[in-house]
Amino acid sequence: MAGKIELQQQNIKGGILSDEAIFNTLNDYLQLDSSVSATQVATAISKLAPDPENGSKTLGDGFFFSLWKDLISIAEQIPYGHFAQDKLVKVLRELTLLPDTGITVGESRLWIDLPYLGAAFREYLNGPARSKVKEEQLRIDQAWIRFHAFSARLMGAGVIHWQNQPIWMLRDALEEEKNSPKSSDLDRDLVTAAMYIEFSGPVLVEALAANPAPELSNENRRLLKGGSLFHGEPGLRLDRWSFWTRRFKEEAEKTSTEEARGIALRVARLMEVWSETRLKP
Repeated sequence: MAGKIELQQQNIKGGILSDEAIFNTLNDYLQLDSSVSATQVATAISKLAPDPENGSKTLGDGFFFSLWKDLISIAEQIPYGHFAQDKLVKVLRELTLLPDTGITVGESRLWIDLPYLGAAFREYLNGPARSKVKEEQLRIDQAWIRFHAFSARLMGAGVIHWQNQPIWMLRDALEEEKNSPKSSDLDRDLVTAAMYIEFSGPVLVEALAANPAPELSNENRRLLKGGSLFHGEPGLRLDRWSFWTRRFKEEAEKTSTEEARGIALRVARLMEVWSETRLKP
């Protein structure tokens, strides 16, 4: 049927997803014709968490790292424009809405704070793997883009609040000259950056409108500094937003596919419209 998503119980590296129950539940729920709700899925996932031992009110991190890796592996299989990505976001949002259990995982509340989700995501931010086999590299690059589309959707839905991540991806794609024109690497990085404008752009615009010249700690100044092509102040700022807008248009003309070109030009136009309607003094 149209729109049907075909999931595999393995990740991009060929490893098997660790929890068959989670896979089967999500494989059913993510279909367009599914009668299962996001609340039902979140409740089912929550029941798989282990119980604290000896009357304790704390849990270790093992179950949660495994859970988030499974969910990320599923997100990597869903095309970035597919409705199933939004359905997966709803599951995480519903997890945060479950009643407070009084149980903590590290310093996080179960499930309100989605324990260790940030740590699990950070393991995926060191850049896509490399393969000498063209077809395999294409699959790796597709998974990379899909993961970031999922991340951006979570930010856009208010499930997570990590402003650093979009800045890093936009910096990587737009503030360095590291990829040759007409290369698949350039296309991948440009489309990845575009995901953060497409799916979490309104959140970034809201932050810019509220605080166009943020005061940053020394640590955040270091983390959010510009790349070699951008010489402005660190962080999310109006001049950086304008720089990114211009660079999307410039890099769009260097892409190797019409798809990447169209995506880059689309988000550049989105940014221009938001600048005109939301960010003017």
